[in-house]
Amino acid sequence: MTGFRVIKGGILSLIQDTGRLGFQHLGVTRGGPLDANSAYWANRLLDNPVDAAVIEITAGGLELESRTQTMVAITGGDLNLTVNDVPQVPWRSFWVRQGDRLKFSTPRYGFRAYLAVSGGFQTPLVLGSRATVMRDQLGGVAGDGRPLQAGDELPCGHLQHEPLSRQIPQNYLPQWSQNVVLHVIPGYQQHYFSKAAWQTFWQQEFTLSSDSNRQGARLQGAAIEAPEGKFLSEGVSYGAIQVPPDGQPIIMLEDRQTLGGYPKLGNILPLDGFNLAQCAPGAKVRFQPILLAEAQQQMRRYLRFFGL
Repeated sequence: MTGFRVIKGGILSLIQDTGRLGFQHLGVTRGGPLDANSAYWANRLLDNPVDAAVIEITAGGLELESRTQTMVAITGGDLNLTVNDVPQVPWRSFWVRQGDRLKFSTPRYGFRAYLAVSGGFQTPLVLGSRATVMRDQLGGVAGDGRPLQAGDELPCGHLQHEPLSRQIPQNYLPQWSQNVVLHVIPGYQQHYFSKAAWQTFWQQEFTLSSDSNRQGARLQGAAIEAPEGKFLSEGVSYGAIQVPPDGQPIIMLEDRQTLGGYPKLGNILPLDGFNLAQCAPGAKVRFQPILLAEAQQQMRRYLRFFGL
């Protein structure tokens, strides 16, 4: 088994696969890529299984040296990837040889890139997954949940022959901006919020806070009036919109805690969460309602496409 050596770990670079399923009742977070659509496309370019491990690179800075020859694919945001100082176009696969240097710089557009390798990165399985969850100290190179750092060795396979490069068709490429609209399915606690609170929510433009992370996207704007009283802690779903006492909503993401007691307005459409993952702090966020049937149709189409 050969692979890649980490020269620089970057701002935040994590091994991710589809996540750790079946353990939330034990308080173990699923994890997985924040922009799953981009991660799954990277694997599809290489004919990998959809759950093959990739690297999620946030805001750039990662530098790798190849110790093998293989095909890699790069999708997601354009983080100015160069191979041996030659710029590379994202959303395609290409051949790398032993000694090649891959460097990710500051984003041109988007905020997170995904690097896949033929056969996936073969880091240790922890509870059936390679996904890195820092808050649970699970997954990653050493199984302890830490991000990639200089000196890490990332095992992967070796290819004898160079296959054809592939590129994602233009009509499949996502269109990102730093002004996003998130579609919301109101939840069963919607009636606890006042009419004024809902008006603030629908009419306000929020700003993505720099305090956001893989646990949750924190928004800043006019405070949403939170319902009074205590709410029982319950399971927290991906995309749930919690409103804490300060009225600044938090959208729960892949590394969220498994239980939470803040009142919830509803859930964002998961496909919109992938767009949110490509937003840098300071991005502007608005909300629009979506019918449950329409949200289900969009999700079925997406899941069917990737065989999930």
